[in-house]
Amino acid sequence: MHKNSIESKSNAFKLSTQVKSILHEKGLSKVFNYSDYKYFKGQCKNAWNKAQAIAEKFIEDNNPVKSDFDEYVF
Repeated sequence: MHKNSIESKSNAFKLSTQVKSILHEKGLSKVFNYSDYKYFKGQCKNAWNKAQAIAEKFIEDNNPVKSDFDEYVF
């Protein structure tokens, strides 16, 4: 039980989890995939905020994509 809590805490700091979170906040969680993630990660290796830089690459590469939020009626 203690091991799971440690793993979940370290999971939040994984770069891929941070990228997914940024994309989710923008309603673009469906554009994330690991093959593009690995490619963008290599391109952004010198970025100060790698997660933000990779998320921006996903957004640029998949523009224009409908947001996940477009399906909801507000």
